[in-house]
Amino acid sequence: MKSYSAYKNSGVSWIGDIPATWNLSQLRYVIECLDGKRVPVETGLRSEMQGSIPYWGAGNIVDYVDRALFDEELVLLGEDGAPFFDHTRPVAFHITEPIWANNHIHVLRINQNADPQYIVYALNAVDYKEYINGAILNKLTQSAMNRIKIPLPPLSVQRKVSEYLDGCVNTISNLINEKQSLIERLQEASTSIVAETVTKGLDSNSATKDTGISWLGQVPAHWQVLTNHQLFAERNIKCAEQDAVLLSVTKYLGVILQSQAEELNLATVAPAETTEGYKVVRKGDLVMNIMRAKDGSYGISGYDGVISPAYCIYYPRQEVNPQYLYYLFKTPMYMEIFKNYSTGIAEHRMRLYPVNFFKIPAVVPPLEEQNEIVAYLDKRVKDIDELISLTQQQIEKLKEYRQSVISEVVTGKVAVE
Repeated sequence: MKSYSAYKNSGVSWIGDIPATWNLSQLRYVIECLDGKRVPVETGLRSEMQGSIPYWGAGNIVDYVDRALFDEELVLLGEDGAPFFDHTRPVAFHITEPIWANNHIHVLRINQNADPQYIVYALNAVDYKEYINGAILNKLTQSAMNRIKIPLPPLSVQRKVSEYLDGCVNTISNLINEKQSLIERLQEASTSIVAETVTKGLDSNSATKDTGISWLGQVPAHWQVLTNHQLFAERNIKCAEQDAVLLSVTKYLGVILQSQAEELNLATVAPAETTEGYKVVRKGDLVMNIMRAKDGSYGISGYDGVISPAYCIYYPRQEVNPQYLYYLFKTPMYMEIFKNYSTGIAEHRMRLYPVNFFKIPAVVPPLEEQNEIVAYLDKRVKDIDELISLTQQQIEKLKEYRQSVISEVVTGKVAVE
């Protein structure tokens, strides 16, 4: 790549050397801060003013309203809660449409000696470590924001940099979008394969019968249709130990160790000081967060351990392959049924209580066929998951490359004149 003819030391570690004809400027000298005009609106009030005007929060559009606070070209920069330490995600945005902004994002009018799009690229390349305060939320105060140092080439060069980066970023972003679309198609394929297999079996020529259940339809004629009460009993044994193996239930990973949930930032509650009084879980049990069952928060335990007393544990009454039932219950059809059978006075209080869970019918093949289905799905799902994982890795590399291009160009390491 072409570089500029001469460089000088910027004195800023993340910037390094900059072209000799460029300046280094604190942000305060190229902006007018309009934070005083921001107005936060609570969710309840926003529901009464729904419209098409973007309502901006810390780092993204969080709603749409029917009126604007600002109607001019602006730059938005996260104030608190923005991903300041993840350089693959933006914290600054170029705005050219009417918007409403709350008090979690800085609103900046750019002076005439700077190009707004260039300022956005520069702010998305900043190393924010020395500017961020806040033990809980990453917070960029106005005073810290004003002190941010950025490279500032002549205005004509800023515009060339913006134009060059627009082309590069759009090309890379399009590649990322294509790969994200591929992941969505793979996920849809996996869901479809599972749903078809657990309700129709592996033999497409098998005779079928009508279950008499509208949402279930036709199933292989030799399969049983049993209620969950016929399949399961509730395990309601309280733990007498104080330090038993603590488990956690997640939407996507099913039942995992609490320690794993904490490492993956999936733990929703802090563990109690003692496990005494927690519910006992045995390997092969179906463990369900009844408050989030409608969202798929349940799984088959691969461990002996304990779980919160607020959860429900079910064990098979007859010989079945628990993994088959897990595949069955994770289909969109059953997740919708779990939602329909949940009760509560409000959406966020809906729970799938045992009395209703037991009423739900399940299709049950012979055990040998369950085992064949599980073996088939384990392989198919694993193959698709590996493709998804590989594609996600490619996306992360593209995001890192996109960020490196931005950093190299806005700091003058690559010439675009």
